[in-house]
Amino acid sequence: MSSVCYEILWLRGLLFELGFDQSSPIPLHANNTSAIRITKIPIFHERTKHIEINCYFIHDEYMRHTIHLPHVSSELQLADIFTKALPRSKHQMLVGKLMLLDSLASI
Repeated sequence: MSSVCYEILWLRGLLFELGFDQSSPIPLHANNTSAIRITKIPIFHERTKHIEINCYFIHDEYMRHTIHLPHVSSELQLADIFTKALPRSKHQMLVGKLMLLDSLASI
């Protein structure tokens, strides 16, 4: 999440220099509810001490309203089509969401 947040900041800066000010927060979709909770309310846990700096960085950007963190269900992960063997029905659903097929050409 932190590397994507860095990219979001860079793109916001680029868009600002080009004259497109981004006033609304940019969604950073995640399917890990624990990571979203830790980002929104950073508290120290023994299990999170190795990610503390990244967690506070994302928390700061969340509090500045640079990003917001919507939850995406694991069932709707579009990247699964590129990384997993899927049942035909789920594959077709994800292909439709990605708009990879032209409905007229597939007849």
